[in-house]
Amino acid sequence: MKFGRTLREETLKEWRFYAVDYKALKKTLKHDPADVDEFHRILENSKSKLSKFYHEKENWANNYMHTLEENVGKLRESSSRPSSTSCEIENIINPAEDESFSSSNNSSVTLTEDGQISDTTPTGVMDFSPSRNNHKKQFSSVVNAAWLKGEYRRVGRSDHFKHFIYAKKSLATFSRELELLIEFLGLNQMAFSKILKKFDKRTGQVTRDESMEELLEKYSYLSGAYLSSVQEHIAELLDEVDSMKPCLPERWEERKVYTIGCFDLFHRGHQNVLLSLREFGYYIVAGIHDDESYFKLKNKYTIDNLETRMKNVKPFVDQLYVIPSTDPLLYIQSVVSQQDIDTGSCCYARGDDMLQFPGREWVESVMPVHFVPRTESCSSTLLRTIYHAEDESLREKAAFAKTRYDGKPIDDDGNVLKLMG
Repeated sequence: MKFGRTLREETLKEWRFYAVDYKALKKTLKHDPADVDEFHRILENSKSKLSKFYHEKENWANNYMHTLEENVGKLRESSSRPSSTSCEIENIINPAEDESFSSSNNSSVTLTEDGQISDTTPTGVMDFSPSRNNHKKQFSSVVNAAWLKGEYRRVGRSDHFKHFIYAKKSLATFSRELELLIEFLGLNQMAFSKILKKFDKRTGQVTRDESMEELLEKYSYLSGAYLSSVQEHIAELLDEVDSMKPCLPERWEERKVYTIGCFDLFHRGHQNVLLSLREFGYYIVAGIHDDESYFKLKNKYTIDNLETRMKNVKPFVDQLYVIPSTDPLLYIQSVVSQQDIDTGSCCYARGDDMLQFPGREWVESVMPVHFVPRTESCSSTLLRTIYHAEDESLREKAAFAKTRYDGKPIDDDGNVLKLMG
């Protein structure tokens, strides 16, 4: 495979704007004679663009480290409280497995709306006489399901669990980001080397070794050494976070996890959220809006059609269903089985960029709802503006613009940059 294609295919589409313009550089060398001035102009522009991108990423990484340290600090504090859900300090008894529960508590058991156990019934009495022994098994099953549903909600609401999820997810995402940056820098270092070799071959000069030595001295970040040192520190924090993982109720990992999205211009932010859903269960079910409902929701057309979006999402989930409406409520109600609701073997999870998502009231009434932190400086709007705006100056402006909490590019006044055309 030719290197130009390798560079493009192995570079995140989100970062292709900042990569060495290998194709344009190669094109100048095909002229007869070679357009040396244009070659150097593009080369310097590539250096400048890549350098600006890296230093903004490095500044972001250094600042974001404070957030990561704060997340770990909150986890340390919450995990040390007596009310935390750590296995070492909490000894929860499952009433369905506790012999004293049925012998000493003769009241009937019902379920409250949030899955907790209640001992009030119309009669107020449950008789465990021999004539009703055949109901003990059913009673145990009901109590166990109720207890588990209550535990799932209790753990999901606990500060310990929330701080664990935010600390682990943000650290894992940041570690992947660093790895991607290091790989990106390596690809671009190779691009400089290969294109300078082609330049020497085309012009008959012998400048590559000297040029690369100067390049690596001036742009020492291309080695990725600093990012690698940060990555080592992140690995240590991840080990510490894993050691403070809450004690989760039985069958937690057997739950189905539901989520809904549009997933246009599928990017690493989508991937990171979907990967993090495995913290809540083993089977991921994602609803995806069709093209028409996407347009009605956002007042713009998708860049990727429904079929493409489904193909992008499928490797990260176990089951997909299409939502042909702006209101997803009926569709998720139809997908979630009553059995899963009754046994508590389901939950809903999504990124925290939309806390009041459509249908939340019903979803939260039947299953726990979890949120995970979104990936910083990453959004479909940003990609759409950089790669699909007709105004070239707007593309450049968006590429190096500040981003809002949801990753959308903003101007100096905090206004989202508008996509023209």
